[in-house]
Amino acid sequence: MGQSSTAKKLGSRDAATKVAEQRLSVLELAKELGNVAEACRRRGMDRTSFYEWRRRFQTHGFEGLKDLPPIHKSHPQTTPPETVEKIKDLALEHPSYGCNRFEAMLALEGIRVSSITIQKILNESGLGTRYDRWLALEAKHAERAIELSAEQVAFLEKQNPCFRERHVESGAPGELLSADTFFVGSLKGVGKVYLHAVVDTYGSY
Repeated sequence: MGQSSTAKKLGSRDAATKVAEQRLSVLELAKELGNVAEACRRRGMDRTSFYEWRRRFQTHGFEGLKDLPPIHKSHPQTTPPETVEKIKDLALEHPSYGCNRFEAMLALEGIRVSSITIQKILNESGLGTRYDRWLALEAKHAERAIELSAEQVAFLEKQNPCFRERHVESGAPGELLSADTFFVGSLKGVGKVYLHAVVDTYGSY
């Protein structure tokens, strides 16, 4: 027959107690020798750990020498999934807004999330910067996944002036060309240099 749950708990407590006793023995040896380095060398403990366990022993007594229980995955400080999705949606709906503004908008809906947490969530979602949101919006628009709002269109046009020409279409190569001239700079002995670029709207080359 397998061990009962009570027996398992006792075994776990005994193991934790033994480890705590080993740590206590190092503290006592250091006090006896008057030499922390030597005590750590004999018992195989680094000095950083020694001072941490000594601090915990002084603060919490013997219980402080035991390992802390692991934090449960559903930690109360974890942002709920629905809030994470809300933050990601806001970042795309208002791509030019900052995290402080998102924090205020969420607060109006009774959702309390700090701007630091919002930034962390956006970074992890690949939406941490305006550049990231620009790329995400253009990708979704290209996939016909979303209908762009006036605010989103204005944002995309500001980030990418070529987006203004998104409705221009041509039926065959050479039918419609887009041309522009750019000032490159000045070369010694040559003077000002300009670049005249022409793009075939059919293939964007």
